[in-house]
Amino acid sequence: MASMFPISFSVRVPVSLAAAAGAVFMAAVAWAQPPAPTPAAPPALSAADRALMVQALRDTEEAAATGAEDAQLKAAVVRHAQRELGQRLRPSAVDRMWAVQPPRRDVAAELAAAQAGGRLGSWLAALSPTNRQYRLLQAAERRYEAMVAAGGWTSLPGKAKLKEGDRSAEVEALRVRLSAEGYGQSTAPELDRFDPALTAALAAFQRRHNLTDDGVLGPETRTALNVPAQARLDQIRANLERWRWMPRNLPAERMMVDIGGQRAALFQGGRPILRMKIVVGDPKHHTPMFISKINAVVFNPPWLVPTSIASKEIWPKVRRDPGYLARGDYIVSSGRLIQQPGPKNSLGQLKFDLPSPFGVYLHDTPSKGAFGKRNRALSHGCMRLEKPRDLAVILLARQGWSEADVDQAIAAGATRRVDLKTTVPLYVSYWTVVADEAGEIDFKSDVYGWDRKLAAALGPEPVRRAALPRTGTDCADPRR
Repeated sequence: MASMFPISFSVRVPVSLAAAAGAVFMAAVAWAQPPAPTPAAPPALSAADRALMVQALRDTEEAAATGAEDAQLKAAVVRHAQRELGQRLRPSAVDRMWAVQPPRRDVAAELAAAQAGGRLGSWLAALSPTNRQYRLLQAAERRYEAMVAAGGWTSLPGKAKLKEGDRSAEVEALRVRLSAEGYGQSTAPELDRFDPALTAALAAFQRRHNLTDDGVLGPETRTALNVPAQARLDQIRANLERWRWMPRNLPAERMMVDIGGQRAALFQGGRPILRMKIVVGDPKHHTPMFISKINAVVFNPPWLVPTSIASKEIWPKVRRDPGYLARGDYIVSSGRLIQQPGPKNSLGQLKFDLPSPFGVYLHDTPSKGAFGKRNRALSHGCMRLEKPRDLAVILLARQGWSEADVDQAIAAGATRRVDLKTTVPLYVSYWTVVADEAGEIDFKSDVYGWDRKLAAALGPEPVRRAALPRTGTDCADPRR
């Protein structure tokens, strides 16, 4: 029997009616739910906290924010704190030889906690390094910022060598150039005559730039004079940044190695008690920046020749001269090339062991003549010491060793390792702008180009590690 109803049917509801019904339903749901909480506005800065923040930002790159609203002022304080704490970049991501890494910190959270705990003043005061070098470099930064703002200086024209008694327009240009950086006066009875006062001013510039201070304008001095003011400012800022990577409180007893200045110093009681020249890695074999500790003195060490040096330097010589190994006191043991202890050994009579992923260490050398050179970036990456015996005497004295004991161990000729009962913290850094005892600023040569690399990495377009040339050390095979 046929159905009484159609096979299918549909009811069409006007769209406007459906929308209205939906709106009514959603309104009912919304009415039944508690209202969403309105985000609470951050508490306003107290007058005291604002004053502390404003004071902290004065004479910094964030000084323009001192009159801003609370949120902008706090953001400026965070940026300032990140800068002072060395948080703007990870050093080893820019260059793998920069193995000095400040601990990562959540600066925004620290700021909030300092405010909440009433510790804002002490927190702000603890951001920047407080050592004397850092403070003097900050003052130098302000001076060179003013020089750059004033237009810097003009490069010296010509190539002629100039000395006292000469007369030319170039002499007047030299006088103006030196006075722009605070050396001597730009005025003189005879501007174009190279007088004794100009000689003294040029010699002072040379001393401050690690040049022979003969008061004569030669090629090296001209090159240093022609470094732009902005480049000098960048150099100062690069050294300030490296100080921010260092621990805030250096131990009273420590060994400080300065790659850029090619010097080292042992500190006790917070004061240097032993200073010496060092030889560092050449421009192709950089000595790394790192923090470690001296844990042993090795008398008459053998030299396990790194595989890279053996394959690139020694074995080619052996192929040309089969007697080379015997004359150099080399032997082959278990497939490794070893130079035996003795007067020809490249490590000299003393080696100072230290943990390092780079396989570098401090050691003596039979090539003492290198310490008479101004540029001592000559090694494969390890650090050769001018006064290794004196260092051994001091380090072993607390273990009951006398100077005679040290000399006897050296003279015995046998390899002997003496572990230090108290290890000595070691800081290997790269300083190219330093303050001397009188507070005067000295510029060193950027032998590795690390100042320029760091300035670029801190600039508006960060340098990517893949685009940077890779260098390393091969003074020893790195520890695995």
